[in-house]
Amino acid sequence: MKKIATLIAVITFAAASIADEAKSYTQWDTFRFTVDNKNAKKFTKNMRAHIKKYHTKPPLITKIYNVTYGPNTNDLIWVMGPVSHSELDARPDNQKHDDDWADNINPYISKYKQGELWRVMKGLEINNLDKADNPKMFMARYLTVSKSYDPTVGKYLLMQVKKTLDKIGKTKYWVVMDNQFIQGHKNGRHLLALSSMGSFAEWDEDWEFNKHFEELYGEGSFKAFQKNYNKSFKNQWNELITVNKEMSGL
Repeated sequence: MKKIATLIAVITFAAASIADEAKSYTQWDTFRFTVDNKNAKKFTKNMRAHIKKYHTKPPLITKIYNVTYGPNTNDLIWVMGPVSHSELDARPDNQKHDDDWADNINPYISKYKQGELWRVMKGLEINNLDKADNPKMFMARYLTVSKSYDPTVGKYLLMQVKKTLDKIGKTKYWVVMDNQFIQGHKNGRHLLALSSMGSFAEWDEDWEFNKHFEELYGEGSFKAFQKNYNKSFKNQWNELITVNKEMSGL
C-alpha cells in the first residue's frame, strides 16, 4: 500500500511538473494587415477605440506596430499578449467585441496577411520586455532555416550571439522567438530575433561584436560561426517596426 501511495505521489508530481512547464512559456498572438490609406484617419480612430475598450487587460493587451523599413514597409502588425493557448481558449464570447470589429475595423482592412503565434525560445532572452524602458522601436530579423537545419546547432549558434551581447553589455532587450506554425522552406518565417532601439542613432554605434565574440570563443571562432550560421539559415531579412501610439491607445 505504501508503494502504491508513493507511486501515485510520483505520478502526481510529474503531471504537475509537466503542467507547470506547459504554462511557463511566453507567447504572442500576431497578425499583419494593410489599410486603405484613404481611410487611414477613420481606421486609426476606430482601432484606438476598439483597443481601449476590449484590449487593455492581460492576457489580451494589444499594441499596433508600423513596419517603417524593410520589404513589408507600410504593413501594420497586431501584437496581443503574452498569451498562452489555454488563455486563448478561455476568451469569453463577446458579441459586442465581434460586432465592433465587423462594423468598425474589418471594412477598412484592405488585406489580412500572416497570422502567427511567436513563442520565446528558452534561454534566448536578454532582459524582460516589461522591464525595458518602453522602447520606441524594434529591429526585427526573420530567419529561414535550411532543409538540413539541426535545431540543437541553431540554438547553440543563437546562444553564442546572446552570450556575446551579454558580454558587450549594451543590450536593453533582445529575444529570439519560434514560429508555432509550419512555414515550409521556400521563404519561411521560422525564427524571429527582436532587438529594442531607442533611436536611429544607435545604428551608428560600433559594438565590435566580432572582437567580443572571439574573446569568448577564441581566435578564428567568428569565421567558424559564420560558416555554421550560413549552413543553418538560408535566408534572413530585417524590418524596423515602431509602436503606433495612436492606434494602440497610448
